[in-house]
Amino acid sequence: MQDKDFKDFYGADPVACWLIEKCNLTPVTLGMLSIVITSSLYLIAATVSKTLILHGKPLGLLQDWFAWVWICLLNPVIFGYYLWSFKAIYELIDYLKKSGIVDITEAEINSVSSPYKKSWRQFLALGTAIAFGIWYFYVQRNVANWTGSDGGIPALTGAINGVAIFYAGSILVLNLITNVWLLHELLGKKQGDEKDKKKENKQLNINPLHPDRCGGLGLLSQYSLNTAYLAAIFGTMITLGKYQLISQGIAEEYWYFNLTILLYIPVSLVCFFGPLLAARRGMRKAKEELLGEIAKQFQIEYKRIHTSLSSDGETLKKETAKLQELRSLYTLTNDFPVWPFDVTTFRQYLLSVVTPLLPLVIKLGEYYFKRMVVK
Repeated sequence: MQDKDFKDFYGADPVACWLIEKCNLTPVTLGMLSIVITSSLYLIAATVSKTLILHGKPLGLLQDWFAWVWICLLNPVIFGYYLWSFKAIYELIDYLKKSGIVDITEAEINSVSSPYKKSWRQFLALGTAIAFGIWYFYVQRNVANWTGSDGGIPALTGAINGVAIFYAGSILVLNLITNVWLLHELLGKKQGDEKDKKKENKQLNINPLHPDRCGGLGLLSQYSLNTAYLAAIFGTMITLGKYQLISQGIAEEYWYFNLTILLYIPVSLVCFFGPLLAARRGMRKAKEELLGEIAKQFQIEYKRIHTSLSSDGETLKKETAKLQELRSLYTLTNDFPVWPFDVTTFRQYLLSVVTPLLPLVIKLGEYYFKRMVVK
């Protein structure tokens, strides 16, 4: 794949084109730049509206820790992952093609990259972002944080930031969904006649002794783990948001916020296992075929020994030794991986899932303990 092919994945998005081609930004630099721009915008708005520090229930900007978590955590993560979602899938396809793990043709790549070129994705993201910005502007009047301090400039500033981050987030979600579909297409079944519903599964050339301990699919494993980290950040913002609502005593008013918490675990599972399932079938098929070949050869050798029991002891000993070697080979092959991740990667995933829930669990425990003491 040439550099020009990279544009097939982001070319339909004018914002991504401007950031990548004109500004030469990477995911990390865009994330860091977002902190600088957003914090500057918020500080200017707070200075103009005289809401840097407030005395009372509405918080000033310098007193609102959640606003700074949003600025320093959510903003750079969403904007960084926004660009990463284009680059990561391009690099992953390029790696799969060059590694020889799976046979991928240029025609297949052109076919699966077509969804990224659809302009409706940008219009959908923009429409969703504007709707979220309007909702955010009006809902802040009932929240005792900085953006709800006067219902004017702070709320408008938060809404503008919300539109930008929700646009990037919407494109990010669409990309991640499309990326999973793309991987299943490239690693799943051979491209053939569209009328033929029973396409033949692709053969994956898995290297079970590869240093990445993932059969040579370590880059796919890392991609899945990175998307799981994104889900963890999403979970962290949800739990911190719930934490803030509980602290302000308005959690029951925003009961529907609990629905997002319920979605967290399923979203995390999809983010991690969705891409991995694309290779799971091929890895399992490759292993089963190897085991089948060994078992077939074992059966042939066993029948040969059984029919030559009258042979001399030395010959029988050699034939039996061959059976033992086949059994050892079968045991070794049976230990081959059928998932493109190792124990360390899975442990990191579990840790990323659990960690965001801890603040919420602690706050809920504190909340219900106080209620029990009051009663």
